[in-house]
Amino acid sequence: MAATGILAEARSAIAATLSALGLAVVLDPRNIRPRSVLIEAPTFTSFTYNVGDIRFNLRIVAAPPGNQDAEDYLITTADQIMNSALAVTDGRPTLTDIGGQTLPSYDLTVAVAVRRS
Repeated sequence: MAATGILAEARSAIAATLSALGLAVVLDPRNIRPRSVLIEAPTFTSFTYNVGDIRFNLRIVAAPPGNQDAEDYLITTADQIMNSALAVTDGRPTLTDIGGQTLPSYDLTVAVAVRRS
């Protein structure tokens, strides 16, 4: 069953923006791989009067090991996303474990305001 509603629409809009930047976008965590950006499930802090303040975590994943090449890819990709139309509210370096392998990554939080019609 395909996801519907304002959360799915917001995720699709983010995916379209990232794809337009030439980035490999992943929606299913089972498919995450190096040099891709995973859009994680949304969170929200308020939803009143049919207006929502929704946040998505974007996980940028680089190839191991966590050396200067990986960091350069992560911060360059983060900067590319920050220079887009997306409202990035914060970012932080992280690690992602995939099948027992630790991959260097960078998490960005993107804010999306939506209104249910």
